[in-house]
Amino acid sequence: MTRPGNPLPPPPPPPPPQAQQPLRPGAVPPAAGSDGPPDSGPRYTWPVRGIIASLWVYLTSLVMAAIAPRYLAAGGTRQAVLLLPLLTTLLVVAILYWIYRASDAAIRHRILKCAALTGIILAFSTLGYFCLERLGYPQLSMIVVNLYGWSLFTILILGVLYRAR
Repeated sequence: MTRPGNPLPPPPPPPPPQAQQPLRPGAVPPAAGSDGPPDSGPRYTWPVRGIIASLWVYLTSLVMAAIAPRYLAAGGTRQAVLLLPLLTTLLVVAILYWIYRASDAAIRHRILKCAALTGIILAFSTLGYFCLERLGYPQLSMIVVNLYGWSLFTILILGVLYRAR
């Protein structure tokens, strides 16, 4: 309780406004009143999520096609399951093309370098294993080469997109 001759002290001055940090691409600003940092958005950008999700769908459909002959009788359903990896491959290629088209010239150049490097590594490794097969090593299925190539290209392109953040 204050007396009439003794006024209250003045309120403290408001704190200075904090500088707003720019958000990284794909980040969501914090909700009003939250104490989270302004950069607390999604961990992965949309292109990276698209590549990972489409590759997961591709690999899942490939596993389904590999085990379908054991469990499905010959017919339309079995043929549809066996052809499903072709559709999911189109999905992966479409997402990669979308990312390529949405990127600037420097990222496009790096993506093309990734494709070229993948092709070079696959060419030399398949040629080298061809020579090893002639020396008595067992033959590899083409699916091994396919998985090796997709995995290599995915790792390279995810590295490009990670460095571009």
